[in-house]
Amino acid sequence: MKPNKLAGVFLLLAVGVMALALLAPAQEKKPQLYFVEDYVIKLSMVPQFEAAFKEVMATVWKPYDWPWPLKTYATEDFHYYFLYPFENLAEIDKAFATFNGILGKFGEQKWDALNRKMGDATDYYKQGTVTFSPELSYIPDKPQLKPEEEKFVYWGFCYVMPGREKEFEAQFKKIVALFKAKKVTHGFNSWIGGIGTEAPLYFYSELAKSAADFFLTSEKVMKIVDPEVTELWNKTLALMRKYEYKTGSVRPDLSYMPAAKAK
Repeated sequence: MKPNKLAGVFLLLAVGVMALALLAPAQEKKPQLYFVEDYVIKLSMVPQFEAAFKEVMATVWKPYDWPWPLKTYATEDFHYYFLYPFENLAEIDKAFATFNGILGKFGEQKWDALNRKMGDATDYYKQGTVTFSPELSYIPDKPQLKPEEEKFVYWGFCYVMPGREKEFEAQFKKIVALFKAKKVTHGFNSWIGGIGTEAPLYFYSELAKSAADFFLTSEKVMKIVDPEVTELWNKTLALMRKYEYKTGSVRPDLSYMPAAKAK
């Protein structure tokens, strides 16, 4: 299958720093690879893009039993992040082959028309991989939020100086240890950038009910972990060449879960 044919629907096999919260990392206890596609959508064509992608899920994935789940996030600057979990890089190749088979059944002309709807609404897209890191994440024993309450996302992107990765990870683990020691009930998930990212890249995500809830919770957390966390964070910043953040939302309406197979 040609990459441009694949890109539209496979829309993102699935980076985001987005992360994201990705596919219930709260239950993850081991590293998890994700394939991600980052679609930048034209401001005036967001409804068209979303409608076309919903059509992909309804007419291509669901009836032809697309077997991999998808979690979608949208940011306030019109990026859509599509994340798919895979066991390894070989499984990503398998997914492309599987999609190629589905395309043959669905019909190339029908797919071209559907792919064009998404393409017309898109400025550009990027693909890459990220890996969820449990060692760099803090998952409280009793999370504050239920999955259905997780609507707002904050992502912090840490672009580390080349060669300083081990120092960065050691410093970040101290922050995790501090949160554990203080028994903070607000957690964060961390990822390591892989293929297609501006490496070395690490990013973390925090979830909340809303933007207001996020900032109120952050104030409460700071009262618990400061001044220790400020000292640790300043040392962590000293290992970065750039830090960026984004905010956005979880999009369950643009996410996909395959039907369970009968045993």
